Amino acid sequence: MDQRFRNHPKNKGKARKADKKVKTIDGRLVREIERKLPPSRYQDTLALFKQVLAQKKTDTGKVYSLHEPHVQCISKGKEHKKYEFGSKVSVEDPVSFAL
Repeated sequence: MDQRFRNHPKNKGKARKADKKVKTIDGRLVREIERKLPPSRYQDTLALFKQVLAQKKTDTGKVYSLHEPHVQCISKGKEHKKYEFGSKVSVEDPVSFAL
């Protein structure tokens, strides 16, 4: 609830405090899971969680989605939709090259 309207000047401090609290809880959960689970089974998932917790706002190569870690931030340059998340793909029709 404290994250709502985070861009309003009066709510920035409350939102920052809520961010810090969530990050602390997430770090505790990751450390607890590391201690209790077998070491070899979930190492790649735990490494992804640690990367998300360690990344900063200005870092490059950030993880934007836990479900699809390869997703990238694409700058659109439009006023109503400045950024999109996904992957750029080009599709070529092999029939058109044969002509």
